[in-house]
Amino acid sequence: MDPLMLLFLLIAGLTGADSVSTGGWVTVRSGRSVTIPCFYGDRYKTHVKKWCRGYNVRSCTPIVHTDSPQEGKVSIRDDPDQRVFTVTINNLTAGDSGWFSCFVNISGGSDVRDWVYLSVTEGVSTLRRVSVQRGGSVTISCLYGDRYKTHVKYWCRGYNVSSCTPIVHTDSPQEGKVSVRDDPDQRVFTVTINNLTAEDSDRYWCGVKHSGASDVGDRVNLSVIDGPPGLSVEKQEVTGVDGDSVSVQCYYGNNRRHRMWCKIGGCCASERSVSLDGRPVLIRDDTVNKVFSVTMSGLERKDTGWYWCAAGILQIPVHITVKQGGDNEKLSSLVQLALYVGLSLLVLLLVIIITWKVRDKHKKNVAGGQNLGRTARKDGRSFGRSDLRRCMKTLFRSWVLTSQLHKVSSCGRFFFAEGDSSRTSEEPGADVTYSSIVLPEVSSGCSSHCPAVTQPAT
Repeated sequence: MDPLMLLFLLIAGLTGADSVSTGGWVTVRSGRSVTIPCFYGDRYKTHVKKWCRGYNVRSCTPIVHTDSPQEGKVSIRDDPDQRVFTVTINNLTAGDSGWFSCFVNISGGSDVRDWVYLSVTEGVSTLRRVSVQRGGSVTISCLYGDRYKTHVKYWCRGYNVSSCTPIVHTDSPQEGKVSVRDDPDQRVFTVTINNLTAEDSDRYWCGVKHSGASDVGDRVNLSVIDGPPGLSVEKQEVTGVDGDSVSVQCYYGNNRRHRMWCKIGGCCASERSVSLDGRPVLIRDDTVNKVFSVTMSGLERKDTGWYWCAAGILQIPVHITVKQGGDNEKLSSLVQLALYVGLSLLVLLLVIIITWKVRDKHKKNVAGGQNLGRTARKDGRSFGRSDLRRCMKTLFRSWVLTSQLHKVSSCGRFFFAEGDSSRTSEEPGADVTYSSIVLPEVSSGCSSHCPAVTQPAT
């Protein structure tokens, strides 16, 4: 099955032993395929199911039925265990648009059925009908094919895409009552309308400019009402975290039609569904509060995109953004912690080495009758342990302030002489052998406390 086809999974808004239910409206781009399920009650598990073209079951034209299934442009398959039969239509064209019915044949009685309108569009697809409360805002998503990624998109008002009045274009976007934004990576452009009034109710088009040919587009009916709309959500922008879950509440009021959750350009899920495009999904319908809740779990970054709630022919789009987090965020925190711990250990090791060298040299000097506390500094004063402690504090302070290994230094140069303690040097530096630890200086203020310590060679 084409991974880009629209798998239309629905559940009946009216349940019962004698019911058959399917969707109210399906929009598919030309050249694609669609699978439409029709749910039925337990009592019809052994009955013949049919798919026909037309609104009225008594006058519609039968296309395929379960007692003689066929493989071709249209095929049918019954699943009595799940109490659903599915109809698949391949290679859709604009001529396939129209009303269809799925029904159950009742011998000696009236057949039961439900209808669905199939809309096949040329390259652009959007929602069919959106209802918004006056004074509110709405964002409508328009999906287009790969071939139109670089084309100019527009939003217009009118009966036909070829004669409608343009309102806004992607080559001259504006911020105001109506704005448009194109996302070529997702192959979708969105139109946002603010401060809606009753005068904004009309038929609109998502259009794509096509040089040298007729523009392509798909229409949506926008209805602005005073009271609560027939279908709504609290927020059209929802954010989730990678590896976590996200929930959306769809309020349907007195709308008793079929409720579902769909991904634009993908498939749909109903209360009976357990997944959407391979992602675990849980749908719960609260008929008391008239809201159905959708929870998508195990989110991945690729799940970012446009979805919509649907109840019959009404739809409302929702954009889900999946940000990096979860295990990745924890891993990033652990890496940062490891870096800080590593830097701390390096500085600690450096301090230990310097301290050990000083203590070792001090012991040798004491054993040779020398006093480190009387060692001459460059400024002529004696160098003692207080100077060493001051240098160590400066070293540690510099590391804390910078937290960068390349800026951590010893704060000066230490020179230790090795020689015969019985000999004395009457001239500075005479017959002296030096060993040294040389580290970059942090600042001139620091280096003034770190003298060059010299001892006569033995």
